[in-house]
Formats: sequence, C-alpha cells, structure tokens
Amino acid sequence: MNFNDLGRIVRLWVPELLGLSVFLTLWQLAARHYSALVLPSPLETLSALKNLAATDKLTSAVVATTLHTFSGFAIAVLLGSVLGISAGLGPWFGRSIAPTITALQGIPPIAWIVLALLWFGSGSATSVFTVAVATLPVVFISAVEGMQTINTQLLEMANLFRAPKQVLLLYLYFPHLLSYLFPSVAAGLGLAWRVGVMSELLSAETGIGAEINLARINLETATVMAWIVVVVVLILTSEYLILRPLRRWLEPWRKSEKISKINDKQIA
Repeated sequence: MNFNDLGRIVRLWVPELLGLSVFLTLWQLAARHYSALVLPSPLETLSALKNLAATDKLTSAVVATTLHTFSGFAIAVLLGSVLGISAGLGPWFGRSIAPTITALQGIPPIAWIVLALLWFGSGSATSVFTVAVATLPVVFISAVEGMQTINTQLLEMANLFRAPKQVLLLYLYFPHLLSYLFPSVAAGLGLAWRVGVMSELLSAETGIGAEINLARINLETATVMAWIVVVVVLILTSEYLILRPLRRWLEPWRKSEKISKINDKQIA
C-alpha cells in the first residue's frame, strides 16, 4: 500500500468514523441521565447484542427480514422502473398514471399495513406487499424524470447518423437513466428496511420487527436497542457493500470524471 492509497482510505473513512464517534459519545452522555429501562448505554446495548448473537434468534430474524425487504423492494424496483420508463416515453400514459402514483406516495405505510393485514392476514405476504407498495413511487418518479430529461440534442444527432437502437439504449438511455435511478434506489432501500421492520412488528411472527415487539412486551429496552443496531448495520451493509460497488461497476464513467477533475485541479 503506497502513500496515495493510504490517503484515499483516510479521506473515505475518517469522516464516517468521526461522525460515529460523536454519536456514540452523545448517546453515552444521554444514557447517564436515564435508567437502563428508558435508555440503555452503548455498552449495555452491546451486551444485549452479544446475547442475541449467542442464540439462533439473530440469524433467523436477519434472514427473515432480509427476505421480506428485498423481495418487496425487488418488486418495487422492477414495476416502478417499467411503469416510469413507459410514463416517460408516453406522455398520455404518464398523465393518466400520475394521480395513482401521487395517491400511493401520500398514503402512510401504517395504513398499508392495516390493509395488508385485512387482505393477507399476518405473515410474510403482508411485509412484502407493504415494502413494495411503499417504495414503488420513489422508483417510479425517478424513472420518469430520467426519461424526460434525456438530452434531445444528442437524440437528434443519433437519429441524424442513424445510430442503431441498441447503441442508443446502451450508450444514451441506460447511463442517463441509471444516474437518476441509483439515488432513488439508495433512498428507497433505506425506506424498505424501515417499512419492512415496522410491518413485521405489527403483523409477522418472524423477523426483526417481531423480535422487537417481543422485547417491548418484556420491557427489555437494551434488547430493543440491540435489534435497532442490527437494522442500522443491515442498512449500512446494503449501502456500502452492495449499492456503492454496484454503482461503480455499472457507472464506470463516474470514476473517469473524478480523475479528470483531480487532474484539472493539479494543473490549475
């Protein structure tokens, strides 16, 4: 590892670690003023997390919640992208479906959970459905904006030179659409985790939400905090180990842009 690699690692991780340290310090200071029943300290939460890790509860709950969340979110991304692209290409279809998407976006997730309980009963279907319907509008809106903001001059030039459709899709539509979809996917996945856990808390017998509800009934606040830490770890893992590497792989031109900006600064 050379000096440049070390500097890059420091620039990437020091701000995150600094922010985490400040948060943990404020948490510890606040915990001193309350009992463990109200706000357990970070060490008490870590102890509860170790107890969970020593049993099969942690693995089974994480697997169940991950399955519910990613299943619902995959449905939302697929359906939202298809509908959004179609709405962006067809103005009539876009205007006709816009009120429905706005209504879906305005309905709170708790209302969807209640409806899903009436339709599907308690179980995995309620969580999957709630995640899908709550995150679909986020993906849909980004897909529409991506299709509607494509550079018309580039399209005219491509048509002038009679560029094949596969070239247009691969080098024009696809990169531009990804630049709009990825931020919404990142935001939507965070929302999906939260909605998935909340739906499990109210409707499921398995998953992190169900375990949080059980700990709440038993007044085990440290265990509740431990499960919240697990959710945060899952969100960070999906962001840093899945979405960001996937974006770098699908959008290699962004790395070239960063290198170009660095070179320009060095020249200046």
